[in-house]
Amino acid sequence: MKILITYAYAGVGHKKAAMAIEKALSGIGIEAKNVDVLDYTNAFFKMSYPNAYLFLINKTPTFWGLFYYLLDSRPVDFFMAPVRRFLDRLNSKKFIELIKSEKPDAVVSTHFLPSEIISGLKDSGEFKGKLINVVTDFISHSFWMARSSDYFIGAIQRTKNDLLRRGVPEEKIKIFGIPCDPVFSISKGRESLIKQLGIEPGLFNVLIMSGGFGTGPMKEIVTEINNLEPKIRDKMQLIAICGKNEVLFQELNKTSGSLKVKVKAFGYMNNIDEFMEVSDIIVTKPGGLTISEALSKTLPMIIVQPILGQETRNCKILTGYGTAVKAKNTREVCKFIKEFAASPERLIGTRTRIGLLRYPDAAKIIAEFVKNI
Repeated sequence: MKILITYAYAGVGHKKAAMAIEKALSGIGIEAKNVDVLDYTNAFFKMSYPNAYLFLINKTPTFWGLFYYLLDSRPVDFFMAPVRRFLDRLNSKKFIELIKSEKPDAVVSTHFLPSEIISGLKDSGEFKGKLINVVTDFISHSFWMARSSDYFIGAIQRTKNDLLRRGVPEEKIKIFGIPCDPVFSISKGRESLIKQLGIEPGLFNVLIMSGGFGTGPMKEIVTEINNLEPKIRDKMQLIAICGKNEVLFQELNKTSGSLKVKVKAFGYMNNIDEFMEVSDIIVTKPGGLTISEALSKTLPMIIVQPILGQETRNCKILTGYGTAVKAKNTREVCKFIKEFAASPERLIGTRTRIGLLRYPDAAKIIAEFVKNI
């Protein structure tokens, strides 16, 4: 059996989902090849694809939101989809050659770009294997509608309802959850991890994350919490994961000694599961993979500055289930942190509701499904 897992590095989450499935397949004795479709495109396309996205969400988020929802409307997608598919195929000739030469029995895709390309190859008879489309948000988008996919794997029942509304046949939809590394379903012991990570014990730990690229108002949140009254502030410890934002990491490290609140700053880390396990609450943007990881660890969420589009949709689902709260600004972030820190019963209630959405074994379930088909 030859399995190919594909993604596009236009956000760390898509890659992490692909790696989680690869690891789960390896765990049941199946080798899979994991490839970034952008490595098989021309140099300009590879550079501009993620950079254009980052520019839009960081510099012109309102325009990105408008762009996202406009392209998700059926009339616009009807005219734009053929143009998009033509450009994708034009810029991905090396990827198409890879598919033709490898001839995998199944392709598992965690990003819509390779899904759409391979769907086109199935339509033209150039690919005969199975295409499994793994949607990495709670609600899909017209971009995910690679119609010749054999299966769509979704996060929750709400994802299934959305796919049905978009015309995907029910027999093609499987609800297995958003795949994250199987390690997130394993407990390593909070006390031993606190010692191992160099975190001070006996405090209310607030994990602050801003995605793999380190975007978001992390400095402002730290400053706001630093200004809280001592009786609350001194019981807290901030764990700041800066991702690949080296400037942010250096700034927090430099200023942590002069702050009144305890702050431990880290760069891009591969053991996020351990940081989540030692934390009482997480302040984060609602990217699909971060959500899946936090849910797997039964970690209540405070959502801040969701990106218009996929993240605001994810946020609406999470707050609707009572598994997260949305903060309008950094001041409201602090208000929610204070409330959770002062109310253990609220934390317990939130963790109970998280059980309705968590699929900690999603990657393993997907791996078994791929094996069986």
